[in-house]
Amino acid sequence: MTIEQMIEAILDKLNIINKGVIKAEQFDGSKNKDLKEIYDFVMMRDSLSLAEVDAIVDELKSLKTV
Repeated sequence: MTIEQMIEAILDKLNIINKGVIKAEQFDGSKNKDLKEIYDFVMMRDSLSLAEVDAIVDELKSLKTV
């Protein structure tokens, strides 16, 4: 699965309306493992609390390289 596919799936699952905040091109391959862990966590959950969504978005922002 590509970085773009993982980011898109995560943002869809989190119901993020402004998807321009986090773009796949802002990540490089060095963070793939961390991004995959976030992806796996989000996908295994049926629902997420607002606090969890905020924490996940913050973590994604911290992984951005651009």
